[in-house]
Amino acid sequence: MIDVVLVLDADGCLSSVEANGHAGKGVRGSDPVCAAVTVLLRTTLAVLEGAVPGISAASTGRGSLAFRAPAAAEETIALLRYAAVFLLEGIGSLQKEYPDAVLMRVERTKLILED
Repeated sequence: MIDVVLVLDADGCLSSVEANGHAGKGVRGSDPVCAAVTVLLRTTLAVLEGAVPGISAASTGRGSLAFRAPAAAEETIALLRYAAVFLLEGIGSLQKEYPDAVLMRVERTKLILED
């Protein structure tokens, strides 16, 4: 199973993503569900790396990818919100179609108000 955790800030901006595992729906290296998750995540990362300073990414090998965005600045809010919607929709549709292969969890950070 591919386990994906999306973390969104209080404004709905993507803060981080962590994905681990394998779908088990095809031959290793030719699994269409793994490929779909990989394309969604790598495309999102590539776009963000080109537009959001401070993106950091890590992988411990096949079946693992994580990336984190810095706190959204005024000029990156729209893009980070869209990244969140894009991944929620894309991975969410895979989870609906392959519930035994993809699990997406969404965590939301709390807004901290200063006095």
